[in-house]
Amino acid sequence: MKWENLHIAGLGTCLPDPVPVEEAVDAGRYDAERCKARGYVSVCAFDDADDSPQTAPPETAARAARVAVAQSGLGERDFALALHASIWFQGLDIYPTASYVAQGALGRQVPAYDVQQRCNGALGAIELAGAQLATGIRPGTAALITTGDRFAAPGVDRWNLAEYNVYADGGTAMVLATGGGFARILSTVTVADNALEGITRGAEPFRPAPGAAIDLTARSAAYDTTADGKQADLRTGRLIARARHQALADAGVAAGDLARIVTGSTGLFENGWHWHHLLGVDEHLTTWEYGRTTGHIGAGDWAAGLDWLLRTHALETGDKVLLFGGGAGYSLTAAVVEITALPY
Repeated sequence: MKWENLHIAGLGTCLPDPVPVEEAVDAGRYDAERCKARGYVSVCAFDDADDSPQTAPPETAARAARVAVAQSGLGERDFALALHASIWFQGLDIYPTASYVAQGALGRQVPAYDVQQRCNGALGAIELAGAQLATGIRPGTAALITTGDRFAAPGVDRWNLAEYNVYADGGTAMVLATGGGFARILSTVTVADNALEGITRGAEPFRPAPGAAIDLTARSAAYDTTADGKQADLRTGRLIARARHQALADAGVAAGDLARIVTGSTGLFENGWHWHHLLGVDEHLTTWEYGRTTGHIGAGDWAAGLDWLLRTHALETGDKVLLFGGGAGYSLTAAVVEITALPY
């Protein structure tokens, strides 16, 4: 999809201080060999004993949102929509997190919805929000996209929940606007293969209520016993190539024209492979330098990664940036943006 009038007008993050991974290794919480193989240096994490309201996902998302909205210079009446993406428990069961975030950052009257597509929730929400703004079905020229998660024990073990990830806490936010901003979205593409949902289901039965221990590594291993894991890898690889190619083509941008690529902060794959290999670029063009210090912020990696590039003055006006990531299900979204102004 080629966009003619969609911009990023604000970014915000609310992340706890990073905790060195060696502390988890020394405490016996994170396997030393896995730590070495995955490449993380630190992970943004609240203390498990800290149950203050400020650590709850709805609150970190709302705090990040207020930063992004302030940066955008827009008011409540400018917003047509708020979307919130998350991976895990939001502090209460059967609870509309998106409404809390919208109330805390925008006000009472902006429609708010939760988007549940795992790590691709926020990146994919760019298309959802952009489409609504383009149709003009309700007043407003802007949309707010937020993320928020907290992976606290004993409910979940951030260090061993998944083979390749260590999950981070915190919230992120992005403001989209048709009236201008500091980055113009040139194109977006979302591709999916829903048959790959089994990778995160494994052999586990559906249950009438939550409460069972969560082990995504075990689920993936169970999937491999009944399905062809190599075929799953090949199908995922085809999705990656398709999304990358189509997003660049729609934007009219060559791969060599990309200044940087914001990738998900997943740990290194087997034999040191990572996103730069899959995308055919040098590692220094990606945001792994940053991601290995934050851990995987779930659906928030891309807002946080772009914000980091801008705050560290790694981008200049005119630079083209690819936001590229996916989430269990399996879906992938790619977005090509052009930096039109420097917000910091």
